[in-house]
Order: sequence, then structure tokens, then C-alpha cells
Amino acid sequence: MAKSILLDMLPFQHSGGFGGALSFTKAVYDCLFKHKTDETVVYGLYDSNRGLAQQYNLFEYANSHDIELFDVSKKPLREFLSEESIDCFYIAFGQFYEGIDLTGIKTKVIMFIHDIFDIERCDNKIDYSITDPCNLTLWQRFKRIVNLASGRYAKQAQNRYRDIMKLYASDNTISYTVSNYSANALKYYFPEIKKEIKVCYSPLKKAEITGNIENEVLNELVNSGKKYFFMIAANRIYKNPGVVMKAFKRISEEYDVKLVTLKYGKSINNSHIDINYLSDADMDYAYKHALALLFPSFFEGFGYPPIEAIVNGTPAIASNVTSIPEVLGNAGIYFSPFYPADLYRAMKLVLDNPSIKNYELQERAKEITTRQEQDLHNLIKEILK
Repeated sequence: MAKSILLDMLPFQHSGGFGGALSFTKAVYDCLFKHKTDETVVYGLYDSNRGLAQQYNLFEYANSHDIELFDVSKKPLREFLSEESIDCFYIAFGQFYEGIDLTGIKTKVIMFIHDIFDIERCDNKIDYSITDPCNLTLWQRFKRIVNLASGRYAKQAQNRYRDIMKLYASDNTISYTVSNYSANALKYYFPEIKKEIKVCYSPLKKAEITGNIENEVLNELVNSGKKYFFMIAANRIYKNPGVVMKAFKRISEEYDVKLVTLKYGKSINNSHIDINYLSDADMDYAYKHALALLFPSFFEGFGYPPIEAIVNGTPAIASNVTSIPEVLGNAGIYFSPFYPADLYRAMKLVLDNPSIKNYELQERAKEITTRQEQDLHNLIKEILK
């Protein structure tokens, strides 16, 4: 029997253009199109008032998969669902629906909320602990602190989730998140959610390895055989690049080792190499040849990078907070993201014993990728049911 599905394409319009939301969404859709039959009609929801992401082109992806696009800015969502007799509405990232009318939706909804960091940051006041504001000016930094202290950020977050959580908690919605940590955080901050929140570990990205490293700087470094630590998303303040810069300054005084960061925007010394962009394939090369990944994040709903590191056979030196220990398990080399000296200790462990955790990371890589594949398979079955 013919079936109609509406897919959420808003992650393809996320202003950042990169990151877990879009990687997650594309991995799910790539798998979905491998398993759907010709009888399944697929629509895609987008908003013509929003921009386009950099990583994958929305219109090219829709065209190549015969997705008929629906512009949510032109017609109420509930009308489209009713007119096209949509059997399943899949929402990949609930927070992107802020400002969209979600009332009156009666069809089956599968909805993900990956994390609620904007709620938690207002509770734990993490902004007070950020020592490296990255590209923020002093005035921007001051405004962030004032907005946090005054409760403005908390009010904005509450308003953001008011309508989103009504749909997430409704009887016709199958509610999902990406870790047990996030499931419990949702229950803690939104006690109105009485039903089960299903956990689907984020599927692993599969890059197409070309056999050549495209980025000249990375290619030269890898061919030189020099040791380096690797940190991605170093331009995002909640990824906590400040603690890495402090620890690495000390490490580089004692060891002949490099630091490679992605998008930090500057170099702190001659041993620090900052790269603005790496393709998916080059990212895998960067992981594979690194001494270790540095992942000092203050918060994660799931946390792709440590898994990508261990799948490539590279140790992950990671924060001991939120979902990270759950996902990385005993393969992680953990430290407190608040203490540079603790990161310094962890980096020295790897420098003095590069094969540390070899067995654990191989075993955890097998376990986590099996779980990711099973969860993805079950999610696709639910969408197509």
C-alpha cells in the first residue's frame, strides 16, 4: 500500500552548516532511501525564509532523491499533513521548529530532541567558567554574562520549548533522543513528559576515502610523520578550546608535538596548526594519524568526535561530563574540562604510552558501531511502518 512520509529538511538550512544535527539527519536519510520502496512518496519540509547549510546542498539532495519539497512558510503545517494524507512526519531536530505553528497535528510524528543545552546552561551557569571567548569581543562576552545573570537566556529557552515540547510529549508523537543522558535531562527539566523517551545512538558518518589527503597542510603534516593532537570545532566556546590552549602551551615546552585545531582562527605558538576546513575524508585521515583526539567539551547530547576517533584507532582524551562517558565507555581517557592540569596529565599519559587503551578502544568501537547500526535499523523500520 502506498505510503506518504514528510521528512524534516531544516537541518540542511542550519546557519552553522556543519555539525552533529546535519550529519545525523543525512545519515538517517541515506539509510532510509536505501530501504524504502517505490510505493513510498517522500516530501521534504523546508523554510524559504531560512538560509542554506554549507556541508550538503538541500536542493541537490532533494532532487537526487526525488523529494518533493514543501515550504512551511507558505502554508500551515497541519494543512499540508492533512491534504497530502501524510502517514508519518519525521522531525530530525525539534529545536529548529521554534516559530513554526505545530498545533493541530494529528498524524504520526517521530521527533528527536538531541539535547537541551540551552536549558542546562542557564541552570549550571557554565558561561561563568568559560576562559576563552574565542572570537567574541569583550562587549559580546559582557552581554552574554548579563543575559545569563538577568535570566533573559532562561526566559528565551523557556519560550523556545513551550510549543515544541507540547508536540514532543503528545500521544501521537514517538519521542526520541540520542543518549540516556539526554533522555534523563529531558525528564528532569520537563516533568510533563510522562511517556518513554526512546534512545537512538547517532549513526556513524561514512566518508568516501579517496586515497589522497586533499588539504595541503594536513597532507604535509601527515607525510612528515610528526606527532600531533587533534581538536575539532575549536571555534565554538562550549567545546572549551581554552583549556586545550592552556594545557598545550605547557606540553609543547616539554615534548616535540603539534596541535592541530579546526576553525580556532589563530595559532598560539609555532607548534599549533589551525585549519579552517577539512572534507569528511580528510577528517578521517586527521583522526587516523593523530596521537589522540582532544575533546574538552562542556556538554554533549551524544558526541560524535570521540567515536569517530576510536573507530579510526585513535585514543580520545575526553571530558568526563554529560553523555560522553556513556557513549565512549571504558575506551576514554577522561579529565575534568575545568582543570587544565588534568588535561595536561591526560596528554602526558598518551605521549608516554601511545598505545594506551588500544584494546579498550577497539572493543568499544565494535560495541558502539553495532549499537549505532541496530538503532538506525530500528528507526528506519519505525519511519516506514
